[in-house]
Amino acid sequence: MRFARAFIAIGLAAVATGGLGQTLILTNPLATDRAQEVVEIPLMQVLEHLHISAGQAGSIQAFDAATKERIPEQLFGSDNAATPDLLLLLVQLPAKSTKRISFRVEASVPQQETLVFGRDAPERKDDFAWENQQVAYRIYGPALEATGEITSGIDVWSKRVPNFVIDSFYKRDAEGARTHNPALSYHVDNGQGLDSYYVGPTRGCGGTAVFSGGKLIVSKNYTTMRILANGPIRFSAVVAYAPWDANGVSVTESKKITLDAGTHMNKIESTYTFQGGSTVELAAGIAVHEGASAEFPVEGGIASVWDTPQLASAGKISTGLVADPSQHAKTVAAAGHALMVFTRHSGEPFTYLAGSGWSKADMPSAGDWNAYLKLQLKMLEHPVRISWKNR
Repeated sequence: MRFARAFIAIGLAAVATGGLGQTLILTNPLATDRAQEVVEIPLMQVLEHLHISAGQAGSIQAFDAATKERIPEQLFGSDNAATPDLLLLLVQLPAKSTKRISFRVEASVPQQETLVFGRDAPERKDDFAWENQQVAYRIYGPALEATGEITSGIDVWSKRVPNFVIDSFYKRDAEGARTHNPALSYHVDNGQGLDSYYVGPTRGCGGTAVFSGGKLIVSKNYTTMRILANGPIRFSAVVAYAPWDANGVSVTESKKITLDAGTHMNKIESTYTFQGGSTVELAAGIAVHEGASAEFPVEGGIASVWDTPQLASAGKISTGLVADPSQHAKTVAAAGHALMVFTRHSGEPFTYLAGSGWSKADMPSAGDWNAYLKLQLKMLEHPVRISWKNR
């Protein structure tokens, strides 16, 4: 009975102000379907239209007004802050369509399915890995650096299953090492997928570097990591790198990595700091291994690689970069990589998307991958439109 009274009290308080009579309208301006996308709604805008307080933000539930099905949602702090300033909604929008979103505020919010996941892996020398239902990635920490294995590139794990694989990959790999059974290695495809992507000293799938004289000047392994959000529909973390020398200039980097549900692409915001007022050329890169082919389907906006895994039986791994025109990137093939180069002052960030696919999953051909990357660029250039309307 106490629960019922609380529910009625909150509901009536919102309805009494007319707040829950407001409907959010999401519009896809593209003549192409947006299969799954996380849309960011300013939280203050939501609170004002629903006439509720910030203290009730955690009680918001979103629903498709037509089907009455719940829309996956998450509160998120965009400025690396614990205090949320965005309401995230995971939606599908057919070409040239609109979706009406209604809201309820309830005392008890049912748990949602978690569609993203990430963690550090101290059992594997400070690896840091993250994934959604489509893709998985990792970077390397100080414990691995101490063994002499130094890389700040981004690794790719190929998978064909929607369930998370990070924990199971590490568990079976450790068991394989303990029992001297190579069949348990995560370098062997057990039906879920495998690690057959070679990072080594390369930038892997979206790592960064100072670009000077046609060469990449790179950091060592990450030194610190902080998770900002871990689901249900957005994973986000910040990693930092110790200072290193770039042609006599000491530089440092902080990198914010965000992976949403439903996408192959990480959104990466990188910020380099260094002395002096001049600009430096900074690059995001994807490795071009022997036998691979690199393309630049949209000048300055896309770099694409149809790559060769370490095991020929593992098919093909596709990797790519996408940058909005506002980032003023230039694309170039250099130093064994397909690169996007950004000219920036100290402390001035650059933002891009970096991601991968697998020929044994949902990217069977280079053409499929390039079409996917082109769609990602279109979605950046033509974001979902947001408006509000009384019911």
